Amino acid sequence: MKKLNVLKNPAIVYVLSRYGTYFIQFINSLFIAAFLGPFYLGIWGFINLVIGYAGQINLGISHSVNVIISVNKNDEEYIRKIIGNGLSMVLGLSIGVFIFFTFINLGLISLGNKYEFQAFAMPIAIIAILSHINTLYSNIYRVFGKIYAIALNQSLYPIFVLFFIPFLKGEQLLWAMVLANCSAFIASFLIFIIQSPIKIKPLFNWDIIKNIQLKGWHLFVYNTSFYLILLTTKSFISGYYDIREFGYFTFSYSLANVVLLLLNSISFLIFPKLLHRFASYDNKLISEILFEVRDVYVSMSHLLIHLIIITFPVLLIFFPSYAQSSSVFNFTALSVVLYTNSFGYQGLLLARGKERLIGLIAFIALILNIIIATTFVTYFKVAFQYVILATMATYFIYVLVIGFYGRRQLNLKNDIITTFNDIFPLRILIPFCLSLILTFLKLRVIYYLIPIFLFLALNVNGIKRTIKLAIRIIKNPKFINI
Repeated sequence: MKKLNVLKNPAIVYVLSRYGTYFIQFINSLFIAAFLGPFYLGIWGFINLVIGYAGQINLGISHSVNVIISVNKNDEEYIRKIIGNGLSMVLGLSIGVFIFFTFINLGLISLGNKYEFQAFAMPIAIIAILSHINTLYSNIYRVFGKIYAIALNQSLYPIFVLFFIPFLKGEQLLWAMVLANCSAFIASFLIFIIQSPIKIKPLFNWDIIKNIQLKGWHLFVYNTSFYLILLTTKSFISGYYDIREFGYFTFSYSLANVVLLLLNSISFLIFPKLLHRFASYDNKLISEILFEVRDVYVSMSHLLIHLIIITFPVLLIFFPSYAQSSSVFNFTALSVVLYTNSFGYQGLLLARGKERLIGLIAFIALILNIIIATTFVTYFKVAFQYVILATMATYFIYVLVIGFYGRRQLNLKNDIITTFNDIFPLRILIPFCLSLILTFLKLRVIYYLIPIFLFLALNVNGIKRTIKLAIRIIKNPKFINI
């Protein structure tokens, strides 16, 4: 009976569905790499780069709506007004997106000529527009706890792709993936409309729109700047290096990111609940919650990265055409895991109304990343695999600053040493630095067992707490609600 109760819990079902989807996505990444080849994978990487940029030009509307309705989740009438005006704003934004991609399609705007992007402009326009609308609906569903539709939305594209990957190659597979992505967004949009937990219609109230955009602008600066840190690094690699080299990077990033997405499925669920707690609980209780969720989330993120680093060379045996991606994979994996070190503190600052502060921090980090990447590419002319180190350095500084201000909000000691020990405890830092050194030295894969065993030895207590937490969730699925 306990097993049945667990499987009836929406949160558990969501997490399990995400794990299944990410497994499919991981398998897809391998087949896509094999059947596209480095050249077409480079083009696919550029298409995703454009989709990423388009998705970030959202003016912070969906993020603002998410924060406002999470904090005011008990006022249904106010929530309805916020959502209606947010929908009107997103629809207005979509018109601008459509015009932009139409100009690309007509050749009035030149973008990605090296990657022949003009041919893909209109399908990408549909994806870009629906990504804004679906993100808004996804945030609404998340706050209302209606996560089955969210799980389906996030699973459609990987499932679509899985069916035709074995039958297509090269350019045909590339086009099939673009159209499948477009179809998945359309299907998700229809599902969101049909199953909406609250009656939604476009509204226009100037005062509410100003309120959404005021908060949204700072969230836009924060989210866009933070996301652009990695996108600008991708842009430097796509612009200054060969298409095949960008294909190697795309292959590496896709696999490294899938690993972290496993944990993101849990953070996606608890984020609105954390915001609500952070806005209403006292500092002592918040500190206890932060310690527990950060201890598990950060430790598991780094453990997964160390494990995938040592297994990556095994994958290369089956994909010899990507042999040059070994070191760039390690650097990429070690870079993307760094942003998890500030987990929890961003949400705390958001709940305390510090959108302007974190927006400024993220914007300065973006500028820093551009400066470092530009120096690497134009002055030192480094090989493509080292460009990602600009992002690693930027993330390192960013998470420290976020931790500094987060601890200040809780009236905790926040000098440099204390903050550093909180964000980068030695049990995490030492194995991380060792893996980084091994990558620079290009030693054999067997040496990467050292940071794994070292990590396990230094994190025995944290692993025990994680196991206990997992058992508590299984016995009491509602515990995931924090």
